Amino acid sequence: MTLQTTGIVLENRKIKPRYFLLEIHCPPVVTKIRPGQFLMLKVSDNNHPFLRRPFSVYRCYSNNHPDKKKRGNLLILYKMVGKGTQKMTGLRNGQRVDIIGPLGNNFNLPPLPSSNNIILVAGGVGIVSLYPLAERLTPQKLFVFIGGKNRNDILCSSDFKSLHSNIFIATEDGSLGFKGTVVDLFLSQRKRFERNESNYLYACGPTGMLKKLTGAIRYEQFVCQASLESRMGCGFGACWGCVVKTTNPKIPYQRVCKEGPVFDLKEIVWE
Repeated sequence: MTLQTTGIVLENRKIKPRYFLLEIHCPPVVTKIRPGQFLMLKVSDNNHPFLRRPFSVYRCYSNNHPDKKKRGNLLILYKMVGKGTQKMTGLRNGQRVDIIGPLGNNFNLPPLPSSNNIILVAGGVGIVSLYPLAERLTPQKLFVFIGGKNRNDILCSSDFKSLHSNIFIATEDGSLGFKGTVVDLFLSQRKRFERNESNYLYACGPTGMLKKLTGAIRYEQFVCQASLESRMGCGFGACWGCVVKTTNPKIPYQRVCKEGPVFDLKEIVWE
């Protein structure tokens, strides 16, 4: 059930160059959101910028969390890239923010417990939408591939380590880990997954990354779901501003915010 509600800012701090971590107290959303879904935030008290901004939720603290002070809180890890996110960096403790969510569909979990490999592949801030999924899959063995342009774009690795994940890191400039893209890194390790009859792969990142990953996957060995990143006008399907082409003959054009953001990767038509 989608809500329009208000959250209270508890913290908004810079964690890396251009990256910020926003903590909001919003129990109604925390109790409803599922891995893969997103929120639309009104980032300003006025109409500049006019449109809300979509964000994945990085972490949620349920009503039975051991730390009572954290209960009902959620974390949004975001990158300052334009006017909207620049405005967000000015949010202060105690300030109220208007939130619509949860929106979109969620990741489908593999049969648990599973003897198959579970693989997460993310580029840049795309890793944010995969962390709640990883928490939900614990204590399953996870292989996590994290990529970025440089070491400052590598996010969340310490949190994945706390889940005892197998972590692989790639930077395009070679400043940390494997030199190349995260897809190149995944391909360099692919043979270890081809021994299983099936593997569950979850991905999120830029369009170019997902397109390259699509071309590299053998779908008889990988069950693949991807969360697509897209510019959104409304967030609930009214404006048709985030349409992608699919192989579905009944609904060839689907909205990232409504039918997505999670899609079967093999159903996306890359143009």
